[in-house]
Amino acid sequence: MIIFPAIDIIGGQCVRLVKGDYATASKVAEDPLETAKKFEEAGAEWIHMVDLDGAKAGYPVNTEIYKNIAQNTHLKVEVGGGIRSLETIQAYLDLGIARVILGSAALKNPQLVSDAVAKFGAERIVVGIDAKNEMVATEGWLETSDVHYIALAEKMIEAGVRTIIFTDISKDGTLSGVSAEQLRKLRDATAGRCNIVASGGVHTLDDILICRDMGLYGTIAGKSLYQGTLDLKEAITAADTLKIRPMQIADYDAVYDIWMACKNGLNNVDDSREGIARYLERNPDTSFVAEENGVIAGVILCGHDGRRGFIQHMSVDPQFRRRGIGRKLVSRALDALRAHQITKVALVAFKSNDGGNAFWEDLGFTLRGDLNYRNLALTDLIRYNDQ
Repeated sequence: MIIFPAIDIIGGQCVRLVKGDYATASKVAEDPLETAKKFEEAGAEWIHMVDLDGAKAGYPVNTEIYKNIAQNTHLKVEVGGGIRSLETIQAYLDLGIARVILGSAALKNPQLVSDAVAKFGAERIVVGIDAKNEMVATEGWLETSDVHYIALAEKMIEAGVRTIIFTDISKDGTLSGVSAEQLRKLRDATAGRCNIVASGGVHTLDDILICRDMGLYGTIAGKSLYQGTLDLKEAITAADTLKIRPMQIADYDAVYDIWMACKNGLNNVDDSREGIARYLERNPDTSFVAEENGVIAGVILCGHDGRRGFIQHMSVDPQFRRRGIGRKLVSRALDALRAHQITKVALVAFKSNDGGNAFWEDLGFTLRGDLNYRNLALTDLIRYNDQ
């Protein structure tokens, strides 16, 4: 489970509200960038940010702050507040924001949500559902609708949304504990069809454990971090349910389902059960799967010929993406290759997979286009003297 430390912004300042009431805004930190860097030092991979001015105004106000953090830390930044158009979403993504949160638009303009998912992908679009007495609130929580939060969640899933942040406004900023009952209802109603992030009420590590044991995707922590009732590093350690272990042929069916979900190019020989069994016999300790709460979330097939390592497949189930699983699989595989004194690694990847190539290049691989592997139009990404 991911821990999302939170920074809310009003007038360029880091603040927290109580139950969404702007009149209760209190400053909790001096500088947004320095606060984000402290979260990063504690081990955070993500940061959750809300433009409270933007939520109230209906358009982005504090954009430069989010840009600064995205471009001056390694944190993946998600931003919400005042996002009402595809153009605004595009502008945020162009600044390096990892994903945007649509709140009021989910209720008032569901077509925007559908269009955004279609254009930018479900990994980049999150819907925030905020509720008072289980009814959806909008416009910076200043308006309450007659739509039940689970009904809206169902509509968002139908629109292609795969991640929902649920906030019980009565809990937000109160340090009174997470809204376990409403979260459990949402989890049961959506039955694994979306990632659920809990927001509001986090006080101590017990709240993190409640969300973790519920099988949630993530939990947002704000006031508890600033007031010291929750230690971020301890929370991240306790929340980590991801296990990476060597792949076994018994994992084949689950791995094949991931390949199909990712639309990987497969062939009937090498990628058959028999072909993978032979592959694992040759490479018994360099191929791995990632498990999240007992469910296989990703796989990397990695081998070597005594001189050079090669990564044949690396896939993460779309339901689990943007959790850093791909990077963790690669890190584990590279560690295994180092144990064999292999420091030169190649990735076999289709030329058309520009997004995938960008991922690997970001990890330090260099793109080459002169490899023709088994007469297929492929590229070779080489990483020398791996660090």
